[in-house]
Amino acid sequence: MSTEDAAATKPLVLIVDDSRVIRIAARKILKDEFEPLEAGDGEEAWEMLNKHEDIALVLSDLSMPYLDGMGLLQRLRNAEPERLRSMPMIIVTGAEDDDVAKTRAFAAGASDFISKPFDSVQLLAHTRSHIRLVKTTQELKETTTVLNENPATDPFTGLGNQRAFLERGQQALAHAIRHRGQVALVLFQIDNFDKLFVQHGKPVGGAILKAVTAAIQSQIRREDAASRISMARFGLVTCCADVDGARGLAGRICARLASTSVTGKDGALLPITLSASIVSPDLDREPRFEQLLGLLVKRLEQALAQGQCIVSDESGAVTSAPAAPTAPQMTTAVPPSIEAALAQLARGDSASLQPYLRNLVRTILPLLNHWNQTEQRGLESALERIRSQLD
Repeated sequence: MSTEDAAATKPLVLIVDDSRVIRIAARKILKDEFEPLEAGDGEEAWEMLNKHEDIALVLSDLSMPYLDGMGLLQRLRNAEPERLRSMPMIIVTGAEDDDVAKTRAFAAGASDFISKPFDSVQLLAHTRSHIRLVKTTQELKETTTVLNENPATDPFTGLGNQRAFLERGQQALAHAIRHRGQVALVLFQIDNFDKLFVQHGKPVGGAILKAVTAAIQSQIRREDAASRISMARFGLVTCCADVDGARGLAGRICARLASTSVTGKDGALLPITLSASIVSPDLDREPRFEQLLGLLVKRLEQALAQGQCIVSDESGAVTSAPAAPTAPQMTTAVPPSIEAALAQLARGDSASLQPYLRNLVRTILPLLNHWNQTEQRGLESALERIRSQLD
């Protein structure tokens, strides 16, 4: 990166003071983290503020010729452009500035005060704080704009959000009842996402969410609707599908993820697994959507307790108070790939591999046999014993 590029990434801070010595002192303190601009009075500062739209903060003395700090502050707070009206302005006070002047400046909209001669730690701390606030405010505005333009869209994944899931689910159920069709609802939750997020941080958590999104989008049909309804929970509304069709769809999504992993902050590969629940109702009973949603969440809790499984019932029937509730059908998720299994072992997570060990060993036996033959290692009897143990 060139010096010019590096400077361009630094927030612009406008230093306004009629003392060149004060401006130089402030510049020396701020220049490593910020890009300082200088003005000798309020009028010059006003011209620069209108010229440089990316100035993020003003650091201004009160007592100056032509236009003093109070006049500059009033112009900012009464400006037409919102970026100027909301510009943070730190007032630099000296021994000549009494409490009355400070009170007036605060009432006029000063963001903060700092005294001179500058304390470098204080000046940096105050500047950082207000620049951070500017960035946070801008991010919130951008997020609000996205949400206003796409009120039913999750901005991170591009899928629908919770509102979209509820609306589409209610519409699909009403349509299926009216036309005697079929509908199924599916919930997915990423196993141990909270733990992974805490251990590996936001970038890895984001990569996991993107991988799940890609797996879902790769398997659903155009008429299906996918949504991210909370941090690590996804919902599907799939029309013209019974419980078997929905279970097959959920299984394909889990299978896609079984061959996917994300690199953790320590460089280890992190396998991604899901737990899921399915409801495909008996429409002759004309169930309410709230009933189905409650049952869906309850089954997801069962799936999460079991881990890496899909929980549904045999018929998809919904009753308000069954006398003897039938045991849910549990479909174990697809076994992890060899790569994912090795990553789990590296993390010390051997217990969850126990149900899949025989299949995993069978998978690598042809490779071991090939290596033994080509390298002439003389392991025929050992490999034969392994095969006999797997039969």
